[in-house]
Amino acid sequence: MTPRSLLISITASIAMAIGAKTPEEVAVFITIGQSNADGSAYFDPDEDARLRQWYDSPANPHNAHIWYRSCKVQNQESNALGERSRWVIDGDTTDVAPGWLDLWYRNENTLGRTAMNMIHGYGTYSTGSGTDCAQGRRGMEGEMGMRFSMNLPDTELYVIKLGASGSHISAWANPADNTNWTYFYNNVYRPAMDSLLAQGKRPRLAGIWWMQGCADKNRDSDYYGRWLGTLIDKCRNDLGFADATFYIGHIIGPGTSELYPEGSVEYSENVRRAQDSIAAAMPRVHIINTDSCELQYEEAFKGYIHFSHKGVNTIGRILAEKITADPAGWAAFSTPGYWDIAGSSPVFVPSAGNPTITYGKTADGIITATLCYPGWSETKYLAPGKQQANSQQPIHEATN
Repeated sequence: MTPRSLLISITASIAMAIGAKTPEEVAVFITIGQSNADGSAYFDPDEDARLRQWYDSPANPHNAHIWYRSCKVQNQESNALGERSRWVIDGDTTDVAPGWLDLWYRNENTLGRTAMNMIHGYGTYSTGSGTDCAQGRRGMEGEMGMRFSMNLPDTELYVIKLGASGSHISAWANPADNTNWTYFYNNVYRPAMDSLLAQGKRPRLAGIWWMQGCADKNRDSDYYGRWLGTLIDKCRNDLGFADATFYIGHIIGPGTSELYPEGSVEYSENVRRAQDSIAAAMPRVHIINTDSCELQYEEAFKGYIHFSHKGVNTIGRILAEKITADPAGWAAFSTPGYWDIAGSSPVFVPSAGNPTITYGKTADGIITATLCYPGWSETKYLAPGKQQANSQQPIHEATN
């Protein structure tokens, strides 16, 4: 029996047992990085009104969601690399239980309002005085979610986000630290993906948005490029989307801001060059030029550090147009994991989800592990001494 015919036999039996079902494919979008990925824009009343009008209107199909977990950033005196690192830890203010929230421009939660800024103020609630931040800071997700839903109203969107203001790239990619990556993977990404898989949804990754670099402005291009490339590989290998498209928000270069050239002189050309080099060298990595995105003046920094509300909305609009232009190019999900030995038998250990696993063997000795989720399955193959390529197979297609 060939691997294909064995797979058909196994999955056809499963389909008859639980009832064949078309997998519900949904879009996932990941946002990670520093404060400009998180969103640090002071609210603009006109932008607020424009977005709120759409989100409250019948035009909103309510198909956009974001994962919530209360968290905050904690300063460290020094990490293993001698950096004054910024680590994400659990917050001590919780708006609602961890889980999926509707991607409203403002989520009306127990303790406050949010524009999907997930770090400032320990979760979705930002404290502060005056009109600048009394109602929280703003991220790009409000605009992106609106534009996504306008372009693809029948497609569900699930945003998984973690921003850590002031964090070094080492906290995301360097094994000597990578604390923020570990937090993101274990406490944000995996619970969010487990929830989708348990609901029978089949994730497709529309893209990953990465905006970071200011904390590493004194690093040279080789250093930053090495760990940015490592991060991209980690995203593709660890998250289960081998063909992930990665969007890099271009760090503002010295004097390159079209609106505030005097406000961007402190930023690093070395980081910018490294971002360009990685995008040129690695497939499916794209630079998002932010030179024309509006910045805001902040007295605390005596300058222009963060994008304004209009600026983050420009970013959200650019990303939405890019990811909705070609849904067929979104990356397919294949459960990450590894083969191990239990007793004397090989077993596949998934790193995400909680599938039912059925084992088999082909006529030529290849061991198969069919991972069954509600509505769809995929099969992993293992030859003696060698893990072979994985192959997904939806249940509804596995009939004869």
